[in-house]
Formats: sequence, structure tokens, C-alpha cells
Amino acid sequence: MTASLSKIGEDGLLQALTGHWKIDGAKVLVGTGDDCAVLRGEGRNHFLLFKTDAVVEGVHFSRKARPEEIGHKALARALSDLAAMGALPNAALVTLGLPPSEPVARVKAIYRGLERTAKRYGIQLVGGETTRARQLFLSIALLGECRGYKPVLRSGAKPGDFIFVTGRLGATQARKHLTFEPRLAEGQWLARRKIASAMMDLSDGLGADLPRLARASGVSFELNPKAIPLARGATLQMALNDGEDFELLFTTRPSHAKTLKKKWPFATSLHCIGVVRPRRNKSSQPEFAHGFDHFKQR
Repeated sequence: MTASLSKIGEDGLLQALTGHWKIDGAKVLVGTGDDCAVLRGEGRNHFLLFKTDAVVEGVHFSRKARPEEIGHKALARALSDLAAMGALPNAALVTLGLPPSEPVARVKAIYRGLERTAKRYGIQLVGGETTRARQLFLSIALLGECRGYKPVLRSGAKPGDFIFVTGRLGATQARKHLTFEPRLAEGQWLARRKIASAMMDLSDGLGADLPRLARASGVSFELNPKAIPLARGATLQMALNDGEDFELLFTTRPSHAKTLKKKWPFATSLHCIGVVRPRRNKSSQPEFAHGFDHFKQR
């Protein structure tokens, strides 16, 4: 009998749909399983990064959300994935789906928010598509690049590495998910200086995303719950499970960790929350940690 989505969850579905995909190594360096696909660019040390992301009314935002913030979130989510690999964004396509009854004024306001975010990060909006849908959604296809340095993958963590996060976690219910700024400059700094051995953004909660990074790297981890930085009013359970923090989760060698905070040039806070262990070790985190999943029942 075929398993239901509520049983296998988001990761299980992706494995079932894409686990058999093969990539042409002459053109593609990284396919599914990381924050972005990585394509070969011009020359030896140039990489193109390709990402798509979507926001859907009733799932990623409510009808009451400010239109400008909806537009911002749509683009910022994809930007956060580029940040997680240390890339610089270039251009975006926007697919818009909406019911015929949708007020034009609201849609224009959504696009104003999207356009302001694009301007702030130097992104060219170069086209897209529109379609009728039962509920409003925006899907962003985003192109970025790493020129002169390699993107940071999820798969580079080694036993003994320290685990860091930026910012504070658990503020989804306080609307941070609509107003956050992607950590693009921070991600580029970590990638250019080869400080991050593995990196991803926290979109589904630390309880889901840290195990994903560990699996990609073939390691386990030991998490220190007391070291997890909580947003104002947030609980540890919210920080682990609510998702949509869009902070950076990364690992670094002990030799880099000693001086990381001294050299860190950003106002964004840094927090060491654990250590990477060999794969044979059992990962350690609170039993109630599971993160957010679009399909799995809890």
C-alpha cells in the first residue's frame, strides 16, 4: 500500500520524487538536496546558483498580512537560500497565481514590496508568468553567483566542528517571517573567507534543519539547548519547531571558531550551539525537536 504524505513527510516526498535524478557533472555541480542548485559558470572559479521558492496564501501568510510584506517575503525567502551558500543574487522571475476576484490594488501593493526588496539587494526583475488559481501565490525563480570563491554546501561538516547560528530563533509568531532580512552579506563573508565548512538557512526550524545538515555531511551532532538564542517571548520549543527564522546555520573548524567572533564585522549576533560528532554517535537534541513539515502529522 502506498504511504501517505502525512506519514513520509516533506523529506520523504522529495526523496521519492527526485532521489533517482542524475546530473550531468560537466554542467551541474550540485542538484537536489542543498539550498540551491549549483551550475558551472565561466571559467574555473565561477559558479551559478539557481533557486525557486513559493509563498501561498493561507500557508505562508494570512489574508490580513500587509501586501508589501507579502511581496518582500516572497523574494526574501529565495534570497535566504542564496545567503545560505554565500552567493550574490543577480536576477529573478516571478510567477503570480491569483483568483479573478483578487483586487488589483492589493496585487500592485504586493509587487511594490517585492520591487523595494529587489532594489535593496540589487536584483533585476526580468519577467515571469501569471495564472488563475484558487488562492493567491507567488513563486520566485532566482539566479545568483559565486565569482572567485566556491559556494558553501550542506555536506562539508566534519567531526569536531562547532555549530553556530546567527540571530535569535523562534520569532515566527511575532511576524518576523514577514519582515526578516536575508543574511546575504553574512553568508558571503563566511564563504569568501572559507570559514563555514557547511551552511544552510533555517527555514523549517532548527529541529528539522540541523539533522538535514548532519545527514548531508554524514555526521551526527551534539546540541546544547541552553545555548540556543531565543527571540523575545519565544520558548525553546518554538525555536526548534516553528520554522521561518531565516537565520544562518553553519559549522566551522575549531581553528576558525576561536577567532570568528573577534573578526565578525556584522551587528548580527553569533551563537555557538553545539558540536559535530562522528556519524557512529547518536545525535543529541531535545525529544520534542522535530521542526516544521508541510505534510507530516505530529
